[in-house]
Amino acid sequence: MTTRTDAEIRPVLHAAMALVAAGGLKGLSLRPLAERMGTTVSALSHRFGLKDELIAALIDAARDEDDEFLDGWLARIRVVGPLDGALLADLTDAILADMVGPHATRTLFYCELLLGAPSRPEIAAPLAAWRARRLAFWRAAAEPLDRPELGGVLHAFSTDEAAHGLALGDLAAYRWLRRLALHRLCGAVVPLPGSSDLRQFAVFHDMLGELMQGPDGYRPPQLSEQQAAMAGHISKLIIAEGVDAVTHRAIAARVGVASSTLAYHFPRQEDLLKAGLEDIIVRMHGRVYRPAHSYSTADEDLSSVEISRATFALTLAAARMPSLKACAADTRRRRGENLLFILNRQVVGESPFDLLSAQALSITGIGQIILDGLLEGAPDTIDFSLIDQLRAIALGAR
Repeated sequence: MTTRTDAEIRPVLHAAMALVAAGGLKGLSLRPLAERMGTTVSALSHRFGLKDELIAALIDAARDEDDEFLDGWLARIRVVGPLDGALLADLTDAILADMVGPHATRTLFYCELLLGAPSRPEIAAPLAAWRARRLAFWRAAAEPLDRPELGGVLHAFSTDEAAHGLALGDLAAYRWLRRLALHRLCGAVVPLPGSSDLRQFAVFHDMLGELMQGPDGYRPPQLSEQQAAMAGHISKLIIAEGVDAVTHRAIAARVGVASSTLAYHFPRQEDLLKAGLEDIIVRMHGRVYRPAHSYSTADEDLSSVEISRATFALTLAAARMPSLKACAADTRRRRGENLLFILNRQVVGESPFDLLSAQALSITGIGQIILDGLLEGAPDTIDFSLIDQLRAIALGAR
């Protein structure tokens, strides 16, 4: 393999990340990358290898940049003073703000890779190395607290929360809810006597929901019966591969119609996306708003995988499409409502869990599912041990 210097690969990386930020993983290919670089596919291939080699090199280069960012934060954590749960929560909140602020393009790149990994095996190995490095960082950051599970918890929580930060980071209510959840995870998962955080949670939880009723609230597209039936196929592709996988050709093949027929019902790709995302939204609201006791225990785990990828895909889409911001905010604030019922159902006697603890656990669990890169399969292949550990710790502290 040709030896490459950082000076050579980083301009290509930044061009690739800009393409992914603008349009998803479809930008992570040779032709659009060559056009953005003002060169040719053959020139890129000659210098950086075939497509899979180039993609691996770009992910490695992004990981190296991320290493510099994380190493800087780890050095700060080690010198700011004696570390306790409250300080670690505030530091984690600052790191997340940094990830979705000055480093938003790389964070979006990472999130899109995680969402696309199950359908793009060429990114699996280099992405696994990047994911392992982030886990090592969070474990090192949490090490002084002598809580073995906390590094993994923060790794999972930050994965899902980073996507929300990209879409909602300018909203004070969202940032306050994130901070409250982190203080629960880094301290006591269940409320302490005299704690006021649940009152704060209720105020900002409601404030975030006001977006749906405001002038910028979500306005669903009006679909015919035929369009609604096709929308189900679009949403399945979004959940499986991400928003950028949606094309007229791909959806026509799934529906079993000619591309021209599909184009009659959905003239633009944007029309396809809106229909698929609306189907996801309807399904999520059916999951969120229907009574939790109506669930079947047998399908809870498997439906959690689908709903996790759906909300993650919707949130990443909202980072690019302002019309979805209110819906992403509403989905974020609703996290935990049904998990609270499930947690309380599993407790003998009075349960210590409240909506804030359930929301913090829900975000952590969804982040772990995204990191696992699973869509379908046996529920026992999903790693729910983090949630089980936190639940056991909370119950043991009663």
